[in-house]
Amino acid sequence: MDDIAAQHKNWFKGLDSLRFILALIVLMSHFQSPYVFPLMASASTSIKWFGYIVDKLFDGSAAVIAFFIISGFVIHYPNKNGIKDLKTFWIRRFVRIFVPLIIIYFVGIKFNHPDRTVVWSLICELFYYAVYPLLAKIKLSWLYKFIIAYVVAAILIIWRAHPDVISLFGPRDIKYHGYYWQLGIFLTWIVGLPVWLLGVLLAEHIDKLGPVSFTKLLLYRIVIILLSCFFSSAQAYMHVSFILTLNIFALLIYKWLQAEIIYFKTREPNALLEKMGKFSYSLYLCHPTIYVIMGFWLSNTFINYPIFIIVSIAVSYLFYLAVEKPSHLLAIKLAKSVAKK
Repeated sequence: MDDIAAQHKNWFKGLDSLRFILALIVLMSHFQSPYVFPLMASASTSIKWFGYIVDKLFDGSAAVIAFFIISGFVIHYPNKNGIKDLKTFWIRRFVRIFVPLIIIYFVGIKFNHPDRTVVWSLICELFYYAVYPLLAKIKLSWLYKFIIAYVVAAILIIWRAHPDVISLFGPRDIKYHGYYWQLGIFLTWIVGLPVWLLGVLLAEHIDKLGPVSFTKLLLYRIVIILLSCFFSSAQAYMHVSFILTLNIFALLIYKWLQAEIIYFKTREPNALLEKMGKFSYSLYLCHPTIYVIMGFWLSNTFINYPIFIIVSIAVSYLFYLAVEKPSHLLAIKLAKSVAKK
């Protein structure tokens, strides 16, 4: 069986749809909606609060947490019985991430690197790809590895993000930062490692779980949206930092993603969303730079806001065809070449 066939066999319906939706949520969180300002400025208290809720409806940081879990899942599921060739594993993962990342990096040089808003999570992903084979060799269950990683992350957060911990007990601003990635690229991956390992745990157990009803899945979706909005609002207005809440929220996101994956085992997802999910990485990576470049010609107004979104999706798809897809094929070709030696 060749690599493409093997990948298809180990793929789960609905995952591409989830990836596109999550990438779109990240985009919406970065593109300030002009529609909420009149609501937030309303003399009516109820309308004003509705505006604040809508403003925090799209939580990009929570979407990244879901991305981490999906990543751990898709990496571990085909490798549950071990990685056959470590060199080809690393080549395939690193090349397909690095090539688009490097191109966006050089494009971003002229625009003060708007890509920085998303690159931190990709650096975390690269760390996870690097350490996963090493973690797999440790003679402990993945559950114990997750628990250890969770405790280490909690200790690191208390130690290095203590201003956010102190600001929580007020709430007040004591050098409050608020963001998940505040510890920088060399430590944030440790904070997010237990989240990524939730995806590994999901891959370990997914084949043993029974069916999920649409009612239960819908309930999960509603709760996730409401809590996402709550945590986003708490981060902005109550000094409740993402670095303190998202690893906890990840436990519920894990259950939601589990329900999504199981549900679509026996049902067909939306065909269009599945196709659009193929370029979710390009959409995630490119949209901050596209937004900045478009800003030289357009203002983010009532009329232009949908144009920003549509153009970002269209250009990201072209980037996928021109860069991401060829880099994926290059990764496969290089991996096969190394495997033959």
